[in-house]
Amino acid sequence: MGRTYKATECPKCGSKELGIGVQDSYAVVRPLYKKVSLGSSIEHTICTDCGLVVESYVKHPQKFKGTI
Repeated sequence: MGRTYKATECPKCGSKELGIGVQDSYAVVRPLYKKVSLGSSIEHTICTDCGLVVESYVKHPQKFKGTI
């Protein structure tokens, strides 16, 4: 499943200079009631001018199916 929305502009400062960063290691997101799950890293789209995190998403959303 791919992303359906892709940011192209910062809503705070209007810059079109965006970058992508990944948050992983101990900062992964794991399903709430699956304590042994390895979870998924988070990717952030970041404005490289003002630093606003424009959007974030987990790389492997399927790991969270059936958790609600």
